[in-house]
Amino acid sequence: MSDIDKKFHEFALKSILFKGRTDWYFCYLKSEKIAHVLSILAERSEIKDREVAHKLVTAASELPHTFAHFAAGEMDASVVVADIFALLSRVRLATTSGFISKENSPILLSEYEQLAERFSMSVHPSPFTSIQDFSVPEIEATEGSEERTPLLHVGQRTSQQNVDKGQTKGQMKVIDKGHSARMEKILEFVRSHAGSSIKDIASVIKDCSEKTIQRELAILIQQGLVKKVGERRWSVYTAI
Repeated sequence: MSDIDKKFHEFALKSILFKGRTDWYFCYLKSEKIAHVLSILAERSEIKDREVAHKLVTAASELPHTFAHFAAGEMDASVVVADIFALLSRVRLATTSGFISKENSPILLSEYEQLAERFSMSVHPSPFTSIQDFSVPEIEATEGSEERTPLLHVGQRTSQQNVDKGQTKGQMKVIDKGHSARMEKILEFVRSHAGSSIKDIASVIKDCSEKTIQRELAILIQQGLVKKVGERRWSVYTAI
């Protein structure tokens, strides 16, 4: 690895995209390397195999983009895994058509299988933050105070679910006042407008970016207050 490469890798890991996630950056680099190998094989293939080769190389070259967009929080992990499985099928088809030799096929399949396993094991909160970082002390009611619905803390979804079972239809889940006023506005909007997209919310919550709204929604989903329906640009949010 040259000094330039090493410096760039260090930059990438410290960037706002990967945020120190060596596992996700590894998957990004590995998918890029496999795409390079397939591109070389395509250049050496016979004319009759070029169409199959082109389709496979095009699909393989999209996977690094997929990892980058996942790291940016723009898609779910299940979509990334689905893309890897689709590439596994393409490699098998390319082997059947004769574009990939029977000697190279097991190597390529093994690389994609290991990539899928490595990524699946890596999907957990960033080492720079954890669910506990958002927790707040339990607030006990003082004598004579009115009975209220217990506050929901991040990381305590199970206990909140037990509370939900005892709620009447007229009761609504509440968000901990320790959270931002913006998050309360987002939750209030989603409660009033079921099936809202991030753009819909951003049209009302104007003091922040769509990325910030997406992060706030992720916390609300973790708390069990909001659910997400659909994938990528078609995602909408509804209060639970």
